[in-house]
Amino acid sequence: MLHDAGIAAIYQVEEGAGPPPAAPRLKEKTRQPVGEMTVGVTRFYSAAAAGKTVSRLIEIWRDDRIDVRDLCRIGARWYNIQQIVPTADDDGLLVTRLTLEETNGSAWEGEYGDQSG
Repeated sequence: MLHDAGIAAIYQVEEGAGPPPAAPRLKEKTRQPVGEMTVGVTRFYSAAAAGKTVSRLIEIWRDDRIDVRDLCRIGARWYNIQQIVPTADDDGLLVTRLTLEETNGSAWEGEYGDQSG
């Protein structure tokens, strides 16, 4: 698969410094090209049954540091990472597939939405 659908930046959420309530900070873990995949019906309905939505399914090169507590930014949009699947693509190359749910006006968008890539 071609990874030509944009760049994904993955951020780790860190506790803020200072007295409570200190605002959490985001630390960039990785920045990678993205391959866009089709969200299947089974994945869509499984997420809906759990009260979640699936906005995107993407593929990046293998990165075992990514966690479901991390956030993903593609362009100006922010996503919660719902699922991480380390696998191999059709050519045998090691990749990671991420199931993403777009955030809806969270503090991250307001505070970090203007970061340029």
